[in-house]
Amino acid sequence: MSENRTVPASTAGEGHHISVTAATVAFALSRGLSMAEIEAATGLDARELGNPAARLDDRIPHHVWRALTAKSSGDVALGIEAARATSFIALGGLADGVQFAPTLHDALRFLTRNGSHLADRLNTTLRDVGDEARMEAYHPNDAIDQGRVAEVGAALIARLLREVVGLTNPFLRIELPFGPFGPERDYQAFFRCPVVFHANKTALVFSRDTVARQVTTAEPTLFGFVEKHFELTLPRTASSRVSPDFLRLQEAVAAAASCGDFRTAAAVRGAGMSARTAQRVAAAHGTTPQAMVGAAQRSLAEALLREGTTSIDAIATMVGFSDDRAFRRAFKRWTGESPSAYRGPRRTSLRA
Repeated sequence: MSENRTVPASTAGEGHHISVTAATVAFALSRGLSMAEIEAATGLDARELGNPAARLDDRIPHHVWRALTAKSSGDVALGIEAARATSFIALGGLADGVQFAPTLHDALRFLTRNGSHLADRLNTTLRDVGDEARMEAYHPNDAIDQGRVAEVGAALIARLLREVVGLTNPFLRIELPFGPFGPERDYQAFFRCPVVFHANKTALVFSRDTVARQVTTAEPTLFGFVEKHFELTLPRTASSRVSPDFLRLQEAVAAAASCGDFRTAAAVRGAGMSARTAQRVAAAHGTTPQAMVGAAQRSLAEALLREGTTSIDAIATMVGFSDDRAFRRAFKRWTGESPSAYRGPRRTSLRA
C-alpha cells in the first residue's frame, strides 16, 4: 500500500463503483500513462485500484484523467476515444435496465434515478423544458479534471442509446461544461449533433417526441426486475451513511437473487463474509441478512404480481419458496394482503 496516500480510501457516501476506476485506469495505461504515474496521482497501488470488492474514493478517476490530459498533446479528443473503447460493463449493470425499458423516457428515467450506483455524489436529473427533454448530470469533482469523466459518461450513454436501444441520431444537441480537449469536429462526428461547450452542466438534450419512442428491445417484466434490483442495492435516503461492507452485502444479496438463489448462506458467501460478520454488518444498519434476502424476495414477487401474467404458483417458485402455501403466508406477512388481493388492483399491461 502506498505510504504517501494523496487520495484516501472511500468513506461511505463518497465513492465510485470499481468499474469506473477500472475503465479509467485501463484507458490511461493504453494511452501511455504508466502504473507508477497512476499510483502517484491517486495515492493507491495497483492492488488497491484493482480490488473487485472496493468502492473507491470518488476523486480517483478524476485524478487519473488530470494526469492523462497533462501528458497528452491535445490532438485527439481523449474523452471520446475512451467512450469508444469502454465496455458497457463500466456502467455497472445500468445497460441492462436501458435495453429492457418500454420507452426512451423510461430508459432515461432509470439512468437518472440510479446514477449514484456509479458515483455516490453524481447528481442526475431528467426534466422537460418547453419542447425539449434534458438529461443533466453534475458531480462536485468535475473541476478536478475539467469535466473529462463527465465527457466520457455522456459519450458512453450516447453509444448505449445507439448500439443497445437502436436510436441512430437521438439528440438535439450535447452540452458540456468545459472546453473541448481535442478537435471539435471529433465531438460533432461522434455525437452526430451540435455540441455546446462551456455550458452550465453536462446535458444530453432530446426532443419531447424522441423520448416518447418505444424501445425495440423492451421487456417490461425484466425491466421491472432490474428496477427492483437497483432499489435494493441503492439506499434512497439522503441521510443514509452506508458502509462499504454493507454495500457489498447488499450487492451479494441482489446478485444471488438475480440467479434465483434466495438462500441467506449464498448471499453471505457471495459477499465474502462469515455468517457472524454478515450479522454484525447488517445489524449496524438496523437489519439482518435474512431480512435483506426477504426484501429481495418481496420486491421480485411484487413486480411479478403487478406484471400480471405469471401464475402465483410459478411466482412462489421463482422467489425461492418450496410451495405456494409458504409463499402466500410470507406475502401476507410482508404486505398484509394475499398475493391475489395484491395483484387485483395493481395488475397492469406494461406493453399497452
